[in-house]
Amino acid sequence: MIRVLFIEASSGGVVGGSLTGLYHQIRGLDRSRFAPAIVLYEAKTIESDLRVLEVPVYHVDRRRLPKEHALLGYEGYRKAKKTRAFRAALSAGRQALRLLTEELPAALRLAQIIRTTKTDVVHLGNGVRANFDGILACMLTRTPMLCHVKGFEKYSARERWIAPRIDALVPMTQAVAQHCVASGIRAHRTAVIYDALDEQGYHPKRESAEVRRELGVDGGPCAGVAGNIQEWKGQLVLVEAMAKVRRELPSAQALIIGGVHKAGADYHRRLEHRIAELQLAGGVRVTGFRSDIADVMGALDIVVHTSVRPEPFGRVILEGMLLGKPVIASAAGGVPELIRDGETGFLVPPGNVEALAARLILLMAQPELRHEIGQRARRWALDEFSLERHVRLMSDLYENLVRSH
Repeated sequence: MIRVLFIEASSGGVVGGSLTGLYHQIRGLDRSRFAPAIVLYEAKTIESDLRVLEVPVYHVDRRRLPKEHALLGYEGYRKAKKTRAFRAALSAGRQALRLLTEELPAALRLAQIIRTTKTDVVHLGNGVRANFDGILACMLTRTPMLCHVKGFEKYSARERWIAPRIDALVPMTQAVAQHCVASGIRAHRTAVIYDALDEQGYHPKRESAEVRRELGVDGGPCAGVAGNIQEWKGQLVLVEAMAKVRRELPSAQALIIGGVHKAGADYHRRLEHRIAELQLAGGVRVTGFRSDIADVMGALDIVVHTSVRPEPFGRVILEGMLLGKPVIASAAGGVPELIRDGETGFLVPPGNVEALAARLILLMAQPELRHEIGQRARRWALDEFSLERHVRLMSDLYENLVRSH
């Protein structure tokens, strides 16, 4: 039996794609071969689901340096920050302070958990930067580790220094892998493994008509974007597009589904203000956090992905595909690896309101096209991004790491 400790360092008070992906992977593990446990850096709503799976949950309360501080109020400080030498010195000082006050204390607590649980292999779920303390903990305990890289991070010399100590780097897409290479991040081995969803664990439990009534959606075609509300997720792009769509199709509607990330409070207010300003209150609704996300997405006619920055993967895209929905997504980052444009969905330039509106009008006006593309998308997702395939590749990697360590 191989004991796998998952370390998930995300914060912000929400359950994002990173933790959701780990949850589905844990669901699919062969429990006769693997005994999973997980470390979280804050309480998460998904913990009750993990406990149903009999997965031990540990917490590490990692201190985080504030991004706002008193010096920001001084003009001299702001001017000094514009010089390269000062910025470099400031960055070095902040990294040293972060190491001493955040990462080393967290690494020591993680090392204690690794020893107590007699962990055989550690799965770091958030990349080289966010899991720097986890890498240190594995080095202290001489535990084999894989580092799951799920973003296009900016790397410094310290990440380039520590990367060769990582046993396996697992980028979630080819685009992420290429970014790591270009940034000088190289581990002992690298294996691209796409994220997946558990088809059996992701399906609507209620009829779409019931959900639409609850959400105030009438008989018109309805699109929706799902994800935590923060600026880079681009929900405002859908709002602007819907203003154009409703001039062509007055019955068209849209849902913005998701909780407000702690960094997205101002953006959420801007979003609500713009909906009112464009007089879209009857056509665009912000649902807030929904625990029944499969039910809500199952009630949509079209799933929209609106990220304005390159998305490493885009889990919501797969969720829509598995539900047989046509997906319109931002063509950046790893997203083009998930969709065959015009066959299993549509790709549009990030932030391009006109392109998004044109695709929405096309799909909303043609139910047969929606159905055709949605069914192709479902078959594509089941073939290329099945949970069975994902778990098999990860399981083989765990066994290889333990065997070769």
